[in-house]
Amino acid sequence: MDKKDFSIDDIINDVNAKKLEKESAAKPEDEAPVEENKVSDKAADIEKAPQEAANENVSPDNQEEAAVKANKSVDSTKDSQSSDKTDVEAEPVIKAEVGAKSSAATTNQPANKNVQPTAKKNVHKKKKKKKSRINTSIFSGLIIVVVILTISIVVAIGGISLGMEYTGIGKSENEVTFNIPENSTTDEIAQILVDNQIINNKTLFKITMRLKSSPTIYPGDITLHPSMGYAAVIDELATMRESYETVTITFQEGLTLLDAANLLQENGVCSADDFLFEFNRNQNYSFEERITENVDAFYRMEGFFFPDTYEFYVGDSAYNVTRIIRDHFEDMITDEMYEQMDEQGLTLSEVITLASIVQWEANSVEEMPTVASVFLNRLDDSDTFPSLQSDATSNYIERVIVVKADSDASIEHFSNSYDTYECEGLPAGPVCNPGLDAINAVLNPDDTNYYYFCNNLETGESFFAETLEEHEENLVKAGLA
Repeated sequence: MDKKDFSIDDIINDVNAKKLEKESAAKPEDEAPVEENKVSDKAADIEKAPQEAANENVSPDNQEEAAVKANKSVDSTKDSQSSDKTDVEAEPVIKAEVGAKSSAATTNQPANKNVQPTAKKNVHKKKKKKKSRINTSIFSGLIIVVVILTISIVVAIGGISLGMEYTGIGKSENEVTFNIPENSTTDEIAQILVDNQIINNKTLFKITMRLKSSPTIYPGDITLHPSMGYAAVIDELATMRESYETVTITFQEGLTLLDAANLLQENGVCSADDFLFEFNRNQNYSFEERITENVDAFYRMEGFFFPDTYEFYVGDSAYNVTRIIRDHFEDMITDEMYEQMDEQGLTLSEVITLASIVQWEANSVEEMPTVASVFLNRLDDSDTFPSLQSDATSNYIERVIVVKADSDASIEHFSNSYDTYECEGLPAGPVCNPGLDAINAVLNPDDTNYYYFCNNLETGESFFAETLEEHEENLVKAGLA
C-alpha cells in the first residue's frame, strides 16, 4: 500500500485507541490507577507534537519517521508512568503498524476521575483469622459436649440416688422405735423420720404423701427401719397401733458400761450382752471420729455413755437403745468444749479418760478441779512423774476386766494396760462414764502445784501436797499410814 494513503494523525489515533482499549479491558473500574489524570495530560502533549509537524507540510517520508519517534515518546512516557505506580503492574507499549485504522471516538474517551485506589488485601492475614475461627469453634464445641455430658451424669446419678432413697435399697435394716405425737403435721412427721434416720429426704416424703392421697397418720409409738422404703413407711404410719410400754432408768455418774448393761436387762429393755455388743460398734456419729482407737482398751466405748435419766421402750432393740444414748452424748458435748480441748492440746479420749479418773477419785464436785490439776500436773512433768498412780484404775480392773475377760491371758494383758501404778501416762481407756462436772473439771482445772493427794476414807476429807514429804505426812493425817 502506498504510504500516501494515510496520514500521521491516523497513526497516532490508532496507537492511542488500542492502548486505551487494552487498559480498559485489563483493569476493573474500581482499580483505576491513581495517576490516570496525569497520564491523559502527557498523552495529549505527545499528540500535539506530530500534529504540529503535519501542519508544517512534512513530506510523507518524514511523516513516517515522525510517527516512529512519536511512538517511542509514548513508550518512554508509559515506562515513566509505570515506575511511579506501586500497586499496578506495567503494561507493554503497543507499537503502531503502518496501514492500521483508528477510531476517533475511542481516542476521545474520557478517564474516570472518581475511581479511588484500593489497597492490596493481605491474603495471609485472612487465612490466619479463618484458622483461628475454626479452632475456636472446635474448642467451643468440646466445651458444650463436656457440659452436656456432665449435666447428664449428674442428673443420672441424682435419679439413681433418689430411686434408692425411695425404695430403701442399701439402707440399714436396724429397727428404730419412736413416738409420733398427736396433731403432728406432715412436716413435723417428716422431721421425726429424719431425726430417727428412717428417711433422708423430707421433700421426697411429702411428695410421696401427696401421691398416696395424704392418708391419715395415727399418733403413738411405732417401729420402723430405713430399708422399708417411703411407701411402706407411710403405710405403717397410717395403721392403727397400740402404745408401747416404756420404762424410765436413771444412770448415775461413774457407772461402767457393764453396770449400764445390767440395768437395761434388769428393766426388760434389752439383753446386757446385746447392748454391750451394739454399743461398742461404730455407728458413724460425728463424735466417734474424735475417739482415739486403742487396741488395748477393754471396751471401745467405755466413758461415752452419758449418765442421765432415760426413757426406753420395754423389749426394745439394742440398736435403738444405743442410738438414743449416743444422741444424748453428742448433744451434751458442745462445740465450746471441743474448742477448750484443742486449746489445751487434749483429745476427746484423753479428756474422758481423765474425767473418769476424777469422777472416782474426788469426794465432791467442788474438789474435782483440784483433783484434775494433780493428774494434769503429773502428765505435764512425765519425766519426774511417769505414772499417775490412781486407785481408780485398779478398781476398774477388779470390777470389769476380771469379771468379763475370757481368759487369764486377757486379764493379764488388759490389767497391765490399765494399772496406772505400772503403765506410764494415761490408762488404755476410761474407767467409768463420767458426768458433766468431772468433764468440766478437766477442761477448767485449778491452777496448782500439787502432785499428790489422798482421802480419809471415813470422813471423806482430802489432803493435797506438792512434795513427797508433804504427801507422806498427809497419809498419816488421813489414817492411811
